[in-house]
Amino acid sequence: MIKTKNIPNLLTFSRLLLCPIWLTLFYYNFYYCLLIIIIYSAFSDYLDGFLARKFNCETIIGKTLDPIADKIFTCTVLLTFVSDGRVNFIIAAIIIIREIVISGFREALANYNKSNILNVTFLSKIKTTSQFIAIFILTLMPLSLEYSFKINQIGTLILYISAILTICTGYNYVIKSIITLKNIEKEKNAN
Repeated sequence: MIKTKNIPNLLTFSRLLLCPIWLTLFYYNFYYCLLIIIIYSAFSDYLDGFLARKFNCETIIGKTLDPIADKIFTCTVLLTFVSDGRVNFIIAAIIIIREIVISGFREALANYNKSNILNVTFLSKIKTTSQFIAIFILTLMPLSLEYSFKINQIGTLILYISAILTICTGYNYVIKSIITLKNIEKEKNAN
C-alpha cells in the first residue's frame, strides 16, 4: 500500500517517466494524448508540492527531483516543438540554458548548504505557469488546422513572455548565487 508521504515523490517520478512517453506519442502524432500529458504534468507539479506541505512530508529527494523533473519535461517538449518548427530555436535555447545554469548554481550552493537562497519565487511560479500554458496551446496546433496559425501566434506570444520571465528570474538567481559563493570564498580565505 502506498503511504501518503510517498505520494508527492511518486508524482515527481511520474513526470520524469512522461518524457519518453511524450517522445513516442509525439513521433506517432497522438496529439490528444499529448494534451492529457501536459494537463497531468501541470496538475501533478502543483499537487506534489501541495501534498508535501500539507502532510509535512517534504523530502530531500523530492526537493531535488521536483525541479529536475519540471526542467527535463519542459526541455523535452520544447525540443520536440523546435524539431517541427512550432517553437523558435533561440527561445527554446534561452529557456533550456537558463535551466542548466540555475541547476549548476543550485548544485554548487548545495555543497555549502546554501541552496535555499534559490527557493522558488512568485515570479518563477508565473514563469513556470506561462510555460505550461504556452506548451498546452502549442500542442493544440495540429488539432485545429483551420486555426493553427492563430493558435501558433498566441502560444508563441505566451512563450516569449515566458522567455522574458526566464531571463529575469535567471538573472536574479545568478546574482544571488554569485554573491553567496563570493561570501563563502571570503569566509574560507579568512579562516
